[in-house]
Amino acid sequence: MQQCFGEEELANLREVIASQELWGGPSATFGTRLEETFAARLGRRYCHGVSAGTAANECALFGLGLQPGDEVICPAAAPIFVALPIVSIGCVPVFADVDPRTMVISPEGLEKAVTPRAKAVMIVHLYGQPAPMDELLSVARRHGLLVHEDCAQAYDVYWRGRRAGTFGDTAAFSLQQSKHITSGEGGLVLTDDAEVYQRAVTFSNSGLAWYRFGLTRPGNEPLDGLRCRGHFSFGHNYRLSELQAAVALAQLGKIEVFNRRRRELAAAIEDELRDVPGVDLAYVPDGGEPNYWNYPVRVPVGMGNYGELQYPEVVFQQMQRERRTSLGVPLPDYVQYVPGICPQAEAGARRMRGIITTGVQTAGRSVTPSFGGR
Repeated sequence: MQQCFGEEELANLREVIASQELWGGPSATFGTRLEETFAARLGRRYCHGVSAGTAANECALFGLGLQPGDEVICPAAAPIFVALPIVSIGCVPVFADVDPRTMVISPEGLEKAVTPRAKAVMIVHLYGQPAPMDELLSVARRHGLLVHEDCAQAYDVYWRGRRAGTFGDTAAFSLQQSKHITSGEGGLVLTDDAEVYQRAVTFSNSGLAWYRFGLTRPGNEPLDGLRCRGHFSFGHNYRLSELQAAVALAQLGKIEVFNRRRRELAAAIEDELRDVPGVDLAYVPDGGEPNYWNYPVRVPVGMGNYGELQYPEVVFQQMQRERRTSLGVPLPDYVQYVPGICPQAEAGARRMRGIITTGVQTAGRSVTPSFGGR
């Protein structure tokens, strides 16, 4: 069995333990190294580590300067960790339809979901498949939408020679256990905009302005002689610990090995299923280079196991009944979370079946698929 954790991670962890500084404070050594290394890898100016991929999405959206009541378009087919961060910053999720061959948001679905109150779109590179970024960006620019890329499942995925995570105003990656690289939990926010980066940092740090990349924090003056630490905005504590950063940095050094193994197992899946009646192998659009998280195949209707359409979830059905988000933001009449709003996503879900390829929690397991039941 291929070992995904080993001496590299242990050596970094020993260094953290020896330092007696495990938290992700302003002088975090491994946190700084991870952020700088990952930013350089993607060619982006700023990278900020946080406690989870969901937190990365939330911080990125807050960093974009979105306001309560703004609408954020996101794909109907995605883990709920995509839509709930929209709700948590006071915005309204509007679900867009997808290409049923990939379950990735389609340009047509995005176009149809745009309203006068739409301010941003979240593009999810689902299953390690690249979204059609040229076409999506064309729609977004025409309507003045900010663009956030959710790359939780999409390390080293390319669209027409360019890495996923380098197209949007912001991007987020996950370091959760099942992802291409991991520290158990964790996330990364990327942007090229200093103000977006600063807002994301303060939001993740209860308003404390612990900036890196040469940016200086603002000063704060005592109020009537009363000193304070300088919490400049509302925020949460989403800090990435030094233990997480130490493991993630070691994992990043192994990513090419993991990528090769993923390609080998994806090829094995394709060899196994190529001639199976009723089964369609993963669809790869022209210009796309996937790096599969799970390998998506389409099977006969009724045998699909895709269970991550967002709006049928109980939490969104409660919002539908109450006509407000979980934070109390009213839903416009045209925002509905009911069956039929995204027919291509619903049709695709009945046929889509993800087969685990590999990863830190699955390395060495059999990838021979079975379609004997639902």
